Amino acid sequence: MILLMYEPVPDHFTKLKQIAPHHEISWVSTENEAQELIRTAEIVLGNRFFLQSLPYAENLRWMQSNSVGVDLILHQKNVLIKKNIILTCAKGVYDAELAEHALALLLTLFRSLHLLRDEQNTKSWKRHRLPTLHGSRCMIVGWGSLGREIARLIHAFGGIVSGVRNQAQDSLDGDFTVYGSNNFREQLPQTDALIICLPKTSETHHFIGQHELQKLPESAFVVNIGRGGTLDDNALLRQIQEGKLAGAALDVFETEPLPADHPMWIEPRIVVSPHVGRSLEGPAFRWQALFEKNLERYVNGEKLLNVVDYQKGY
Repeated sequence: MILLMYEPVPDHFTKLKQIAPHHEISWVSTENEAQELIRTAEIVLGNRFFLQSLPYAENLRWMQSNSVGVDLILHQKNVLIKKNIILTCAKGVYDAELAEHALALLLTLFRSLHLLRDEQNTKSWKRHRLPTLHGSRCMIVGWGSLGREIARLIHAFGGIVSGVRNQAQDSLDGDFTVYGSNNFREQLPQTDALIICLPKTSETHHFIGQHELQKLPESAFVVNIGRGGTLDDNALLRQIQEGKLAGAALDVFETEPLPADHPMWIEPRIVVSPHVGRSLEGPAFRWQALFEKNLERYVNGEKLLNVVDYQKGY
């Protein structure tokens, strides 16, 4: 049985039936339904109710997440491994939207749009000397499909882009230099904007912390479009409050929602974006096409897309 943790729109349901005509397909709308039906499910599509129902899974072989980051699901990594369940994620589905949001945050910082809005609220007319993204040196920490899409957009604006990948040696990816995870810090003093799009794993916790932030020039900006906790938020706030960084725009935070008394809310040089890089959607959902494609591969015995490495965490 294929168990959907969401109610499918008719067109999507029809396609799933065409792809897997010999499988029963059911969907759930409550946690109790999920816990009952997962007992006989071979495949689960969608996150909702999955963790609550996982202990009841007896025949599950594959779980397709509708999220890019699967750190919450991997809290049950040992259970997934013990039950021999393949986990796949939605990597690539939201690259265009997330990259567009990252670029919007970056342009906001370079052109001081947040500060100009503050001045508008006080009816203050001032001319400013503003930096440009064109010609700036931007480093993207996390060189997956999202990082490459952000790089493409920045490059189109005339920015000079480099990346950071989990590898030992530096390399080239087309026109872009990609630094190894142990070598990129030497480049930070020449970096105008640091864009973080890392997955959340034990190895990436505070990957960008006080040590890295102190190496950036005082004129530099920081953007986090990846996962909360990969950046040390408090260290970033201190650097900005002390005038050692020009500003930041964050879509993700170590604690979400950001507590109402958190000083980031009132720091004018920080743009608080409430985890909307991937905005609310559906139905229909952007991940439907991936689910259909991966189900077809599963039925045909082909290698699945976006299989999560349980050791790496992504």
